[in-house]
Amino acid sequence: MRINNYTKLLILIPLFSVYAQKGLTIDLNIKTEPIEDGSINQTGIGIQCFKNMGTKNKLTNTFRYKNTTVTNEIKNYLTKNYAANNDATRFTSFENTFEFSLQLKAKTKLTLAIEPTANYESNFNISDLILLGGIELSQSLNKNNSITVGVKKMTVFGKPEMLPTFAYYHQFNKDTYLKLGFPSSELSYSNSIRNKFSLNNDFSGSSYSLNSPILTQDLNTITKVGFSQMETTLQFERNMDTSWYISLKGGYSSNKEFTFSDETRTNEMGKSLKNGGIFSINIKYKL
Repeated sequence: MRINNYTKLLILIPLFSVYAQKGLTIDLNIKTEPIEDGSINQTGIGIQCFKNMGTKNKLTNTFRYKNTTVTNEIKNYLTKNYAANNDATRFTSFENTFEFSLQLKAKTKLTLAIEPTANYESNFNISDLILLGGIELSQSLNKNNSITVGVKKMTVFGKPEMLPTFAYYHQFNKDTYLKLGFPSSELSYSNSIRNKFSLNNDFSGSSYSLNSPILTQDLNTITKVGFSQMETTLQFERNMDTSWYISLKGGYSSNKEFTFSDETRTNEMGKSLKNGGIFSINIKYKL
């Protein structure tokens, strides 16, 4: 597959920025979950680098590439009696997030995020580019409690839309930590400096452009597909040494849905999918 010049630029920006950064993390993630008559399999690689700008401000650049395979033709979910012949549908995603954290006061922090993404079936077009991101304000209440509120453009429900974000953080002790909010919540516990256990609840989703329009039974022309779900998982992370980490995550996904729409998202139709298990493995290197 020929990679468009814009896609190359999305790759090169974070790689070049490594030389100007003070920290670097590289991770590989493999994820799988069943759906009707098949599964969704995803492989991703991420690069995160950051730089402290003085004692109060921080700039973070995160690049992520994801390859998603639906072990069925996506047309099968739209066209009645369509024979999929077990062919797969593959999607490509490039995301590059620039995040700037500004310490306004001793207990108040402002975070700005800009996230250009390119999500497509196989051939990139400039119309596949989506600009996500938003703004969040964090306030420390005391040494154990803090809150964060904001608004972000996200695809957690299968399409780009502005949504509120919020989180309440509580540190029970040095080993136990709680985050309650949207789009993610977490309860974590560390029984040693090497091990971390966490219970997570996450709303996740993505939006992709199709190679060719699909004409449905009622003559709607579908050019975009979104996938969304809520994941409730248990995760174990092990620090192998000072740089290498491995984590295993398994659990259950619900409210799972494909969302199909035309180019302007004027006409939308949802296809509910069977709830089921989810499993992923992640290998991370920190420099």
